[in-house]
Amino acid sequence: MRIEQMSNLKRFGFNVFKSLLGHYGFAQQRSHFKFLFTSSNGLFLFDHGRIHKLLSGNYFGVTQLPDGRYLAITYVQNGTKDERSLALTFALQGNRASEQKSFQFISPEGEVKIPVRVHQIVCFNNKLWVTNTRQNIVWRCTLEGRIEKEFIYSQSFDYQLGKFSTDFVRKTARNSPDYHHFNSIYIDDNFLYLLAHNSAGKDKSLNSFYLKLDHDFNVLGRTNDVGKACHNLVPCEQGFYICDSANGQLVHPELPDIQLVYFLRGLTLIDNHLIAGGTVSSDDPALRGKGDSRLFFIPVGNAFPTFSLSLGRTGDLHV
Repeated sequence: MRIEQMSNLKRFGFNVFKSLLGHYGFAQQRSHFKFLFTSSNGLFLFDHGRIHKLLSGNYFGVTQLPDGRYLAITYVQNGTKDERSLALTFALQGNRASEQKSFQFISPEGEVKIPVRVHQIVCFNNKLWVTNTRQNIVWRCTLEGRIEKEFIYSQSFDYQLGKFSTDFVRKTARNSPDYHHFNSIYIDDNFLYLLAHNSAGKDKSLNSFYLKLDHDFNVLGRTNDVGKACHNLVPCEQGFYICDSANGQLVHPELPDIQLVYFLRGLTLIDNHLIAGGTVSSDDPALRGKGDSRLFFIPVGNAFPTFSLSLGRTGDLHV
């Protein structure tokens, strides 16, 4: 047995023991984490076990800017099929959001561009990377929102000519075999990894995949069959943990799968702990969007959480 396998086995055993101690009241579960997360009911701050609602709305992405402010994305919707994604910046002061300002994306020609159903936005090396998910496009933008370059893997789905509603985009995308539903990005100094849900289009039987690209969107590789209806990928120990959403689990090529039996959309890694967010699994997307939700805290290498927290009916969680 390799040394790293022995190390993982020892760590797994220790985490099992620690979880049992916590379950029976002999050890205090840690909740020292501090992070932002979004949901279909608002944008929240988790701060050492306490949760503060910062903004109301259907949020689906937040990232910190170099000046310390945050950029967040929300859907319009208002009871319709309108999936336009609007953005705003804010400052975090204590447990409240202040200095809120609208933020726009601008084409190279100076035209305001409104993305559709953005799933993630990431600030890295003074650039913004945006999954314009429903339109099947990924953008690289300046910090001011000017679109420098866009990535189209198969085809894009545009607004119906002369109309501002996005219902046409939703229908045409879902009826196309070329709709991959790119929803999550991880970026390092050399590469960009782009995760595709891949079963939101015409063929619901397809498994998810992710692409490896350089920062100019040149495709360098593709990894297939990483799960079903996947959301979010986080690097960890020579691989990625991925939200295998349809199967209710977190998966990794080397470490144990983590069965959580929730539809998982949010995932982050803090202080050697995975923090995942999910809602009650259902074949009905509307129920997942409004159903009970929960945060899970899992030490890296463990096969189950040592702590979880119910948030009630806050809908989809995106950590």
